[in-house]
Formats: sequence, C-alpha cells, structure tokens
Amino acid sequence: MSVRIIIVLLALPLFLLLAAANSLLLYQQEVDDVEQGLRGEALAAAVTVAEFARGMDDPVAELARPARLAAIRAAGAKIPGLDALYLAAPDGRILNLLDRPAIVRYSLKAPERPIIVGDWHDDARQPLIAARAPAGRGYVAVADIDATPLTRRAFHLKRLSAALIAGSAALAILLGLVVATRVTREFRRTRSIIASHGGDVPGEALGIREVRDLADAIGLIDKSVTAEQARLDDGSEPDLAAAIASLREQHFPDISESRDGIELSIRSLPRAAAGAFHLHRIEDGRCTVILGMVDGAPAEALASAIAMRDYVMAGAAGDFETRLELAALAFGAEWTKTTVTGAQPMAVALRDEAGAIGAYLGHVPDLDPDSLTADLAILYPDAGIVAAARPIPRG
Repeated sequence: MSVRIIIVLLALPLFLLLAAANSLLLYQQEVDDVEQGLRGEALAAAVTVAEFARGMDDPVAELARPARLAAIRAAGAKIPGLDALYLAAPDGRILNLLDRPAIVRYSLKAPERPIIVGDWHDDARQPLIAARAPAGRGYVAVADIDATPLTRRAFHLKRLSAALIAGSAALAILLGLVVATRVTREFRRTRSIIASHGGDVPGEALGIREVRDLADAIGLIDKSVTAEQARLDDGSEPDLAAAIASLREQHFPDISESRDGIELSIRSLPRAAAGAFHLHRIEDGRCTVILGMVDGAPAEALASAIAMRDYVMAGAAGDFETRLELAALAFGAEWTKTTVTGAQPMAVALRDEAGAIGAYLGHVPDLDPDSLTADLAILYPDAGIVAAARPIPRG
C-alpha cells in the first residue's frame, strides 16, 4: 500500500466524522430554533383566546357577536401560518375564529394547562403545530400553526449537511494527496542524499537547503564540543592530534574568494589527513586549484605540507607549476590539478569515490561555491578537502 493511500485513508474518516458531527449540530440547532418559534406562536394564540373567554358567561355566544368576531379574525390574519383558531364548548359547540372552516384534528378535552399536541404532523401527516389552552368550565381554545416552513427548513438543512459531508470528503482526499506528495518528496530527497554517497544521485536531489542548515547546526555543535574538550583538557599533557588539527586550521584555513571574475571556496574537513594540502591561483579569469597529500608520520607530514605550500606560493606566477612539480618530488607528494575557465563550474575533492562530487554538482549547477562546499562537507566528511569554483555570473 502506497504512502498516498495510507494518508488518504487516515484523513478521510476523520474529516467525515468532523463534518457529520458539525452537520448534525447545525441541523439540530436550526430545527430546534424554528420549532420553538412555531410552538410559541401557537401557544400565544391559544392562550390569548382562552384568557379572553375565561371571564365570559357564555364565551361562544359573546365572541360570536359580529364586531368581536371581526376583530379577532382580523388579528388572527396577521399571525403567519395560523391554520386554525377556534373555541370549543363542553357541549360540543365550536366557534370558528377565522374566516375559513375549522378542522378538528385532535381531542377537544380541555387540558389542565396550555400544551402542544402531537409533533410536527397531524393524523393526516400534514405539517402542523397544534396548541390547546383551557378557558375554564370545560372550554378549550385551539390554535393550529402550519409547520411547512419547519419541514422545508429541515429538508434544506439535510441537503446542506449532505453537501458539507461530500465536500469534506473531497477536501480530505485533496489534502491527503497534498500531504502525501510532500512526504513522498521528502522520502525521495532523503534517499537521494543517501544514494549520493555512491555517486548515484537521482534528479529529485535539487537544491538541498536542509543540508546547509544541517551543516550550520553541526558546525555550532562541533565548536561547542571542541571548546568543552579544551576546557576539560586544560592543564593536561599536550594532545598531538589536537595540536596538528590546530596547526592545520592556521596554515590551511578555509578559502572564500571572489575576484578576477571567479568565485572560489575551499574547505579543509576535520577528518583530513595531517599531510593534506591545497593551493590555488586566480588570474585573468582563470582559477587553478591543487589538492594533494604528503604521506608520513602526522607531524612530519604536516610540516612537509606547510613547507611545500610556502615554497610554491613564494615563487612568481609563471613559476607556479614548475615549483609545484619540484616540491612534489622533494616531499614525495601526490597532487591533482583542476582549472576553471569559461562558463562551467567545478567541484573537486581530495578523495572522490565513484565520481560522487561531480554527480552532485551536476544536479545543483547554480549553487554558489560556498553553499556547494558546505553541502559536500556534510555529505562527504571523509573527502579530506573539498573545493568549488565558478565564473562570477554577469548581472
């Protein structure tokens, strides 16, 4: 099962559950609000008629007077959705208080207090809110409110809920695919970094910003550990390896130059051998980088590398390669030469297994030399020395 399917299957039920819960709450709240409003209207109409008739000797006869009946019917016509309004006497007489025939839908037995009879529908399944209010001496006032707005509202809310759930499902799938794509891309980049150690760098490993961030973090950690080690070793016998590392840092520092149309960066890595050295010369838009090694005991190899570097760099520009060959013969050094001309960048290392350095450069050709050597220092800590150069881009 792929990462995309797994993430979508995890996200989809969660989104559907949230959408269903929200839709249910919305539906219930909206329906309750409308129902309470209609119940209030029905009870208000029934209670008003009941209290008006309570003090009369014969409510049916007195309310049937033309003037009073016309006034009540005019008031009832202003109540939205009022479907029936009448007064029922204990002897079976019914006084219709609206200008249309009264329909008796429920029992006319007077209740003890104002009540709502049934639910949204009457016995014929018509949408209705029915209220009954006692008027004293067995009289009962009846008010029926048409509940069509409530059922219509409920229908639209159900459609809205279905749309919300369907939309949430689509959103869950879309977001799941987006997240899965990013996770898959990160997996590929991680594999690219790992594979690049063998020189097989796939096309996805472009612009590895995380490598440079990691390089900075590791640099800070390395400085902290070095400082703490120096504090702990204070007063103890000198450490030959630490002394050699300190001298290498002084005599073969990192290089970052930009002149004569060339950008150059050289980094001597912590694992570099004592006799590892680097030389460079920039002139007339041409950059020559020499990386080499002097074998032997660490102290002697370092001394030979420093002496060789000083001898070569002390000569004139035209004698650079001649003095380099003489020094290499004298100190038994092995070296390689790389030159940058034209528009092509270059990246080299003292130890480059399976052409990994060049393969990595091929996938990040626009990276500046400092950033490129920072990447290489993390990816290839055993390379000893890494160098990168390119012609300065013309703005």
